Amino acid sequence: MTLRPPSPGRLQSTAIDGNRLQSASPGRCGFQPRPFQTCPARRAHRKLFTFHFSLFTLLLALLALSPAPALAGHFDITVDPFYNDTLLRGSFGGSPVYFFLGPSPTMEKAVISFIDASEKTLDACLFDLDMPSFTQAFIGAHKRGVKVRVLLDKDNAAKAYAVADDLKQMEQLGILQLVHNRSGLMHNKFMVADGVRVWTGSYNLTRNGSVYNDNHAIVLESPDLAENYTKEWEEIADGRHGKRFAWPTPHPEVRIGNTAIQNYFPPEDDARGAIKNLIDSATNEVVVLAFSFTDATLVEALGAAVKRGIRVLMVLDTGMSRQAAARTRQLRELGVNVRLSPGILLHHKVVVADRQTVVLGSANFSSGGFDHNDENVLVIQAPHFARAMIQEALRCWRAEPYSVTKWRTQIPNSP
Repeated sequence: MTLRPPSPGRLQSTAIDGNRLQSASPGRCGFQPRPFQTCPARRAHRKLFTFHFSLFTLLLALLALSPAPALAGHFDITVDPFYNDTLLRGSFGGSPVYFFLGPSPTMEKAVISFIDASEKTLDACLFDLDMPSFTQAFIGAHKRGVKVRVLLDKDNAAKAYAVADDLKQMEQLGILQLVHNRSGLMHNKFMVADGVRVWTGSYNLTRNGSVYNDNHAIVLESPDLAENYTKEWEEIADGRHGKRFAWPTPHPEVRIGNTAIQNYFPPEDDARGAIKNLIDSATNEVVVLAFSFTDATLVEALGAAVKRGIRVLMVLDTGMSRQAAARTRQLRELGVNVRLSPGILLHHKVVVADRQTVVLGSANFSSGGFDHNDENVLVIQAPHFARAMIQEALRCWRAEPYSVTKWRTQIPNSP
């Protein structure tokens, strides 16, 4: 079965888990009402119930004339039908999942919706932030009583001229802290809302990230996952950069429904080893979308996979592939099918193994990403989600814009 995006004007409700894909049947709740008793002892009660039911129905009709208040804390989003392919929405078990793809207006809408849905707490740990709509959303959340805490890379904040006044106001309100990792970059791009909802991915909260770059972001709901990211936020806020002063991740392995998720925070966690193990265990195919892929260990792992007969496909960012540290030529010599992204910055950091497991997050596949920078990585074991990510890989491989649907190609069953 092929995972498809919502049709224009209507968001699809699907279950994306490790075993199956289900479509919810609209208008059915699965509840079968018990028939009324007809014995004489209950007839009077039935008439009274009918009368009260009629009054209740009338009351509902009157209430329907007034607009219902918005459901506080409920994250949801609608997209322009032209960009309908940039949102995939479903669930892991009973927990909602949202997956966003850029460049598209969907990214900006999704960020604002995430911030606006927060009720009590909102933590953000951001490498970059330069869009006024985002800074105003943070300020608005603070004004409505949400406890907002934003960490922002100090160097990028100094260059964020479009939001300089907003950042100054956020500092005055006590909701912004500028941070600096001396051994590398504070490269995270995550948010945590109300201790349950997590936003993460490769997407920077910038105009370039929204309008020009191939990117992804995912929203998951899990108290355990949220605790992990909150602990990482507190670690960085406390100046605990690098391996030496890091705190242990509370829940390195999380389950959402039937979906197993591994959570890593480089440099203290061994994300490189987890990705190498995934490549080494692949039996059919490895697909990589990478802004930068220069790590020697992973390059060797891909070469070994090719020798085992594994098909390895890779789309690299053109600009980064020409840097001195790039291993593009070596990868091709090892037998990796490498294609460079034409005309647009490819900012994904994704590995898909056997159309079963997806690696995503903020970390580039480099020594900086694994050994020096503050990063976060998820390894998600969910076949239907993996196949959806393959569709994005196909779009990037073909260099198709979102006006040409990338969901058209049938995806064969996993091996």
